[in-house]
Amino acid sequence: MSGSVGVGRVCRIVTDRCARFQAAPAEWAARRLLYPARVAEAEEDPVAQAHGELSLARIALAEDDLEHAANHLAGAIAWAPALPEVHELLAALATRAGDGVAGLFPLEEPAYIGTVVARAHLLSRTSPVEALRLLAQATRFDPAQPWADVSWVRALDVARLDPDELARLTVGVMQPLGDPAGPEVARANEVYLDLVRRATVAHPGHALLHGAAAGLARRFPGHTAEAVRWGARGHKLHADKLTAVWYAYALRADGRLNEALKVMRAAWKAAPGEMDLCADMANWLAEAGRLDEALELLDTATRTAPDYDCAVHTAARLRFAYDGDVRHLVALADFMREHPVTSHEHADLDEACRERRWLGAVAGPAEACVNVLHQLAAEDRGPMAHLSLSALEVPSALALLRRASPGIEVEITGPPPADMVAPLRPGRALWRYDALDAYPTVEPAARASQELLARVAAPAWPHPIAAYDHALPLGQLPVEELLSLLVHPPAAPDGWPMAQGWWERSAQTFACLGLLHCEELRAGAAPGDTARARALLTEIAYGVEDWTTDTACFALAVAAWLDPACREDVVAAVGYRFLAAVQASRQRAVTIRDSLAEVVLMTPDMVPDVVGLARDVLGRGPAPAAPAPAKPPKKRRFFQR
Repeated sequence: MSGSVGVGRVCRIVTDRCARFQAAPAEWAARRLLYPARVAEAEEDPVAQAHGELSLARIALAEDDLEHAANHLAGAIAWAPALPEVHELLAALATRAGDGVAGLFPLEEPAYIGTVVARAHLLSRTSPVEALRLLAQATRFDPAQPWADVSWVRALDVARLDPDELARLTVGVMQPLGDPAGPEVARANEVYLDLVRRATVAHPGHALLHGAAAGLARRFPGHTAEAVRWGARGHKLHADKLTAVWYAYALRADGRLNEALKVMRAAWKAAPGEMDLCADMANWLAEAGRLDEALELLDTATRTAPDYDCAVHTAARLRFAYDGDVRHLVALADFMREHPVTSHEHADLDEACRERRWLGAVAGPAEACVNVLHQLAAEDRGPMAHLSLSALEVPSALALLRRASPGIEVEITGPPPADMVAPLRPGRALWRYDALDAYPTVEPAARASQELLARVAAPAWPHPIAAYDHALPLGQLPVEELLSLLVHPPAAPDGWPMAQGWWERSAQTFACLGLLHCEELRAGAAPGDTARARALLTEIAYGVEDWTTDTACFALAVAAWLDPACREDVVAAVGYRFLAAVQASRQRAVTIRDSLAEVVLMTPDMVPDVVGLARDVLGRGPAPAAPAPAKPPKKRRFFQR
């Protein structure tokens, strides 16, 4: 669990520990809030747009058309919630409509944001707590707007309100603000800070209110010292896990890490079963560069409770950050599969894989012909007539070049390398060579198949298993269609933001993942059995050297993440293909070699010597020795010929 998750856990603790906080709002709990499309998408001046809505509302009010007047008023609030004229006209509408004014702003699903906020203002006199709840819903939806910064909130007599309700409202709005809140969000929501400041004075003996105030205030730059005072007061009034967490987080935000750790350790000592306290401390220590202390703390936690998800997730992420060994992430994925029920949602695996080649993103093209296309696109020179290459490059790259510059003449120096133009093993070949020219061995896929892949393919994903899950719709395509998409990728979607070659690489990657899902290949097999798909992917990997080689190896590695039973086979297939690329690179350029090295590093249970070679190829050197984990790793296997 990363440090940013702590507030979500605090919100959960509030509902777990305080039954009085569990009740839903009496009238309505917004599950979906929407902006009207004109507000969400337009780039016009919001104040000008609000005045336009107000003009229409005045016309409707003059004609006694209260429903249309309310509709335009809601639109004006969505554009500019703090505009004084909005509130003046809302008051006039309330006077005209009388007791039925709230009915002009019905809360439906989905609800427009302006309708919700207008209703809140109308309820402020009779039901201020309910009104605050609705404003909090709006703040959670879009914290950059000053939904609650109105006169009645700033003048509210908080002494008359239930401090439990005020604490609950504070918890509800703090998380969306950010940690810390950005300048725009802080300005828009300073009203909540003013509210809790007055509330703590009005209710000096309420521990949870002071703790929640600390949780809110630490998000506002320049107010961390105030957060510490509130946190200390709440913890002094009632020292439990919840007030300790709020106090410790405030201390940390104020730059007093050691004091924060002292508070957390005391809370953990008082409640040894609360392992999330340990996970938070480990995150803080790691962020402060004290990784050895963090891992030692986590080892203590995992020895005490080896199945506690917070400690397991945090330890895996921190160990991977330390030594880059994917076995930590694979072990985490195995743990997640074996323990589907968790204390809360975790993002550690996503964070560890983010923007790392193949773990969280496709590897980009490395060919000279694609680099030329990049330069042409940057300088806007138009199509080329002639290009001279010093060596043959992979067929997918040259096919891209010819699609981008129809009619181009490509001159390649030297004879075609035998180990590049012929498959390394017998099997399905997607390309065939005639001298230096490569041709697909399959016809283009049907338009519907191309459109499906274009909707699914992406250049990045949270982690390998998430990429596999995302490719699920492609499993409905026949094998031949998926193979065709590998060599005849569809056109990039409109607005594709990345450079030449990245779309084709992304499309091929997801076509390979689609083979793992392919219903045709799974027919008659046990659920989850990918043996036929892996056999075909291995044939592709050992076929003609191409971008499809490393994408097939990536799909094999993903299969190994999913199924420990197939890891030995995948290690052999991916490892030997990489070794063949390294061997060839001693005689000629192998543009996919580094990408294959990245696939090796993400393959579960890969042979350590091959991992070391992959690190050398990538110029990373040996991995640093990390502190020993709580449980010794499994014995590694070596290739058997």
